[in-house]
Amino acid sequence: MRFEWTNIFADIDPRLQRLIQRRRRGISTPPTASTEVGEVAVIAKVNDIQAWRSLSEVREGAEIGSTSAGDIIVTARVPVSRLQSVRTSPCVISLQASQALQLTVDQSFAEGSTTPNLIEVDSSGQQGKNVVVGIIDVGCDFVHKNFRHSDGSTRILALWDQDGSSEPDSPFGYGKVYRSAEINQALQAENPYLALGYYPGKLAHGTHVMDIATGNGNGTGSAGIAPEADIVFVHFSNGAVEALLADGSSAVDNSLGDTTELVEAVDFIFDIAEERPCAINISLALHGGPHDGTALVEQSLDALVAQKPNRAVVIAAGNSYDKGIHASGTVPQDGFTDLHWDIPKGHRQYKAIEVWYNGADKFLLEIIPPNGETLVSLKLGENGEIVDEDDNTLIYLSHRFCDPNNGDNMIGVFMESRLPGGVWTLRLHGIEVTNGNFHAWIEREDGSQTSFVPPHDNTHTVNSIGCGRNIIMVGCYNPTKPNQPLSYFSSSGPTRDQRQKPDFIAAGQNIWAACSLTQTKSYQKSGTSMSAPMVTGIIALMLAEAQARNIELDIEQIRNILIQSAENNPPEEPLQKMRYGYGPINLQTTISIVRTM
Repeated sequence: MRFEWTNIFADIDPRLQRLIQRRRRGISTPPTASTEVGEVAVIAKVNDIQAWRSLSEVREGAEIGSTSAGDIIVTARVPVSRLQSVRTSPCVISLQASQALQLTVDQSFAEGSTTPNLIEVDSSGQQGKNVVVGIIDVGCDFVHKNFRHSDGSTRILALWDQDGSSEPDSPFGYGKVYRSAEINQALQAENPYLALGYYPGKLAHGTHVMDIATGNGNGTGSAGIAPEADIVFVHFSNGAVEALLADGSSAVDNSLGDTTELVEAVDFIFDIAEERPCAINISLALHGGPHDGTALVEQSLDALVAQKPNRAVVIAAGNSYDKGIHASGTVPQDGFTDLHWDIPKGHRQYKAIEVWYNGADKFLLEIIPPNGETLVSLKLGENGEIVDEDDNTLIYLSHRFCDPNNGDNMIGVFMESRLPGGVWTLRLHGIEVTNGNFHAWIEREDGSQTSFVPPHDNTHTVNSIGCGRNIIMVGCYNPTKPNQPLSYFSSSGPTRDQRQKPDFIAAGQNIWAACSLTQTKSYQKSGTSMSAPMVTGIIALMLAEAQARNIELDIEQIRNILIQSAENNPPEEPLQKMRYGYGPINLQTTISIVRTM
């Protein structure tokens, strides 16, 4: 193995740097649901929307909205060959590659014909009437009776299959949208899935999540939390998710665009809702990112929520508490701190680590493979790659100075699937140290997660797309055990900038909800995927009660009502407090507060 320098523009997202270098080596970026061969989906922050629109290299997506500083966040598709040109345009403040998202489910169980109801319901109020519940997930079983009215018609206003064949009116140029009239027509057919041209899949994650938030119980006999709400479902790029679960080496390449597609999905749902109250559930996650709310996907979600009152986005905290994916420490002046990354021999997945540290500091990165011989010492502002004897890239390295969104420095280590196994050492040297603190995360590799060598720092393991200031993040407890303990997998806060996340916890372990490809059955799943829609449903109930009283609620009012309704009785053990937030929300208290406003 040897190291080779690359001369890629240093002030560019390290994930985009990697794609640029791969193109130089003749490796094209494969298409996704929303991109063509050689394109990448991006989120950008710009200071001049007209100048942005005039860039010939850019295929425009959504104009998301403005930040508090007055800059504008947009989505787009850009040829990899033009990334450096676009990034150096005077109108571009920040340009970030999309990252692949994964489901936040921990385990699944067999289906059943009855549903033990662990979901708290409010049978006396509005039950979500006139509210839109948005679900961004994989697998929407529109045939299941829990999502149909008593006359058999659908409760789904729109279903956007992002994997579907695009049409002239497809949102942002990709996928296919099915409206309620088309769904109702398909429901009359002998095979509704074939008639509509959409198949949710067996044991669909999205169907289970949707039922928790808003199922009406017409099939299973047990309702979700907001059974009278209308539904908008965005079926996330399913091929990308399946690739992530099955083959990590191709997953990131095949899934670029996922966070961009996520932002566009949220924008789509809010557009369908128009002026109606709307709560959106996202039971998807990733590890990479600054974990401080400044990633462009987080800024996008914050901006969309803030545009109008009566909007909320709820995100699962993640299931990574016990996975060993986070490390932190302090690098001393003229000293060093080691991170030991354990990669099993024969591990055939793409792997990535991000290290974030204070912008006032200067570190030097030393990479030491299992044989103990230093391969490279990478200074701040440099990038390059480690190659094997046949000149194949094994690792792409980037040490970026001053991220434009938070001013901090970031080390990106992107390891290809053919990397030799063993314990790899990332040695951080303190060259100029004012602060010295750092945090590192290993990106998700579901099915075969690599980890840091113990002892593990299980703090700061929350879902990196949920650290925004206008986002409600939800952890998980087990409602089937005495004292309802925190679930062993539920991720921990705080954020890197020391804000409390998750915000709340909810029941999420051993939860029964609708089973796809059946009309009446349910099955059991566990994960923060299940706890997040509990809170999404509660917010839908809150918004329905408020609307019935002509009350508008902005996101801060929504959050404050939830805080007032929460138990806020955290465990005494300090590490467990960081997983608890304000605790479980009492649904009846939430409704009572709104009724007395």
